[in-house]
Amino acid sequence: MSDVRQDNEGYRRFREAMQSGTLRAGMVVTQNELCDLLGLSLSPLRETLVLLEEFGLVEIKPRTGIRIIYPEVAFIRENYQFRIMIEEFALRSFGDTVTEEWLANMRQSHEECRRNLTDGGPFEDQQIRFLALDNRMHREIVEALGNRAILDTHQRLQENIRMAQQVHRRPGFRGALLQTIEEHLKVIECLERRDVEGAVAALEAHFRASTHRTFAA
Repeated sequence: MSDVRQDNEGYRRFREAMQSGTLRAGMVVTQNELCDLLGLSLSPLRETLVLLEEFGLVEIKPRTGIRIIYPEVAFIRENYQFRIMIEEFALRSFGDTVTEEWLANMRQSHEECRRNLTDGGPFEDQQIRFLALDNRMHREIVEALGNRAILDTHQRLQENIRMAQQVHRRPGFRGALLQTIEEHLKVIECLERRDVEGAVAALEAHFRASTHRTFAA
C-alpha cells in the first residue's frame, strides 16, 4: 500500500497544524473541533482520520474523542530504526554515484550553516535554514534508490521524528544543531574519500547521537 496517500489534503493540514502548534501532541479533540481546526468538512476529515490512524498519529477513542499521539520512547525508537534501515541501504547506492559537485555544495552549505549558527544572529531564521539543509541531505541520499514509495515513507519518518524533537526540545537546541552539522560533515568527508563503508559508519554514529539527543531532551 503506497504512501502516496499522504498527499491527502487533510494529512498535509494536520502536519502543518502540528508544526505550528495549533494541534499539540497528547491533545484530545472531537471530530467537529478537528474539522474547524483543519478547515475540513466531516467527509474528508473521516478519510483523513483513517490515514492518520494507520500511520499511528492519532487514536480514535469512542465517546472520548480523537487523541493526537504523544511521541513516547517506543514511537521515537521505531521511527529511527526504520529510517536508519532505509538510509544505510540508500547510502551504499548513493556512495557509488555521488558527484564532486554534490559533495562540494553540501560541504559549503554545512559550513555556511555552522557559521550562521555561531554568529549570534536570530536563531529561528538559522534553525529554519538548518532544518531545510538537514532534510535535503537525507532526502537526496534516499533519492538515489529511485523508489518513490520508499522516498515517501522516508519523508513521513522524518516528519514523525521532527514532531518528537519539537515536543521534547529543551534549552540548548542550538548546540544540538551544531553537533548535527559536525556529524553530517563526517559523512561527507568519507564520501569525498570514496570510503562508502566509512560513510555508513559515520551515518550510524550520527543516528545514535541524534537518538540520544531526542531521548535525553
